[in-house]
Amino acid sequence: MLTSNVRRFLAALVALCLVSAGVFAGTAAVAAGNNCWTDESGNVICDVEATDPGNPETPGGGSGTGPAGFTPGPKTCTYRPFDGEAEEIPCTVDGGWWSNSEQCYWFLKDPQPAPPPGKDASVGAWYNCSSLVRPDCNISRDCSGFDRWLTAPPPGINRYTPAQAAGMLARSFILRPIEIGMAPQLKVHTDDPPGTAPYRRTWVGIPVWLWVDNPTDSTWGPISRTATYGGVTVTGKASVTSLTYTSGDGQTIGCGGGGTRFDPAYWANRAAQDSPTCGFRYQHTSKGTPFTVSATSTWSVEWTGGGQSGRIQMPSTTSTTTVRVGELQSVNVTVPGDTYQD
Repeated sequence: MLTSNVRRFLAALVALCLVSAGVFAGTAAVAAGNNCWTDESGNVICDVEATDPGNPETPGGGSGTGPAGFTPGPKTCTYRPFDGEAEEIPCTVDGGWWSNSEQCYWFLKDPQPAPPPGKDASVGAWYNCSSLVRPDCNISRDCSGFDRWLTAPPPGINRYTPAQAAGMLARSFILRPIEIGMAPQLKVHTDDPPGTAPYRRTWVGIPVWLWVDNPTDSTWGPISRTATYGGVTVTGKASVTSLTYTSGDGQTIGCGGGGTRFDPAYWANRAAQDSPTCGFRYQHTSKGTPFTVSATSTWSVEWTGGGQSGRIQMPSTTSTTTVRVGELQSVNVTVPGDTYQD
């Protein structure tokens, strides 16, 4: 049987919510730095960040993002009424965990509403802090408590949403930049003095070919994996969705695929031609300072699990190489083999 103090808990929480959320008669207000409002059902909702997100988990040392890890709930849970003595109450109720500071039970909301603008469902989630789970509770705000978007599960909550579990899975993928395949080749040229280190050299107006050299799962994908995090099993596949090169002289080249490998033997006695899939021509000389060519891979993870699916945008990877660009004195004349010969 509930004591008189616990029976007074519900009324006390109403006052607590009004003071902390700043909500009066269904009017939205901003309270103490938290953006709080009242939804159509009369629930108080606050968009705040967790002040103590706990220790992030980093399985596999991957480069993706994920929610912060779990923190244990209090071992002793105390209800503190405004007008009576504090008393010990159960720490867990139907999967919820009591918060001594908030004086309510935290629950992971199910189903999850859409995240607030600018927030990531693979990192944070909506949680509800409910006053008491009682048979006589109805749909009134007094029993439903308030909702918060948090980047870390509240202490005691030890399960993730499917999107959060997918965020943890994404962290396990180790993504690396591509190895740039490029014509002109990296080599020592016949007119270089002895001891010269290999380098790339080409000329203004000559086709440059680009491709992904020696692609692997970690540089090009796909990488597929299934794992369970926070009670949710998810399957994810990481792959490159786009590849963009910059030439160093102001050009940006978008390549949808991995490009076409240049065959020096085939092109040795043929007129130079543009790559059929990915390439460009320099418009200016490098004037003694080599141009830096960069290749940026955009990655994403497609995932399914817990009856849901989605996509997580991953950090991009970038690799670079340099090329010296000179200028031939002949104009509009292509000599077979000039592009790639010494």
